[in-house]
Amino acid sequence: MFRKKEKEFQYHPGIEKIIEDVQGGGTIARKELKGVIKELPPIVVVGRDENGLYHVVKTALIQKVSGTTIEVGKKHLFVVGEAVMIGGDLKGASDLIASIDKSNPEKDVITLAGAIGEGSAGQVLVLAKDKQDANSAKFKYIPEVVTMNKVDVTVANQQSGLLVRGTVNESVMPYPVDDAIKSLLKDIRFVYKQV
Repeated sequence: MFRKKEKEFQYHPGIEKIIEDVQGGGTIARKELKGVIKELPPIVVVGRDENGLYHVVKTALIQKVSGTTIEVGKKHLFVVGEAVMIGGDLKGASDLIASIDKSNPEKDVITLAGAIGEGSAGQVLVLAKDKQDANSAKFKYIPEVVTMNKVDVTVANQQSGLLVRGTVNESVMPYPVDDAIKSLLKDIRFVYKQV
């Protein structure tokens, strides 16, 4: 008698429906994540560069904006030297992060080289390409797909399944997305909005 044991693979429960994915997945670049986190969780928005590598579209939930100082929730991947903008609608300015104070257990305080405009609690701080004036800011990586599995970023660039069309439970996404980013992911339905 021959017995064959098979193990079922399941994606993260936050991915509620898969209609279409990138065949064979995609390679997630670890360069910008190295030293920030050890493992990238699933259900993260990524965009592709000109070489075909996928990069995280970094975001943070804004708590307060005051001039060049922005208070954000602890869940973010930003580092000093990156450019940021308020929201994914590309209407504001963008500037470089001068410092990040992580001493408070409930929030991080990001100080920018220059002001990027008005913002309020609940908006999303988004990774930008570089420093720009109002209405000129651009995404560093245009949001395209959502990762389907966790990625170890302590070793070489790793593969991940990439969701193109389906349903995602937004309340369990590790990093926030705003309506402008969601509109770029037009084939992904977001349910159970984060509060």
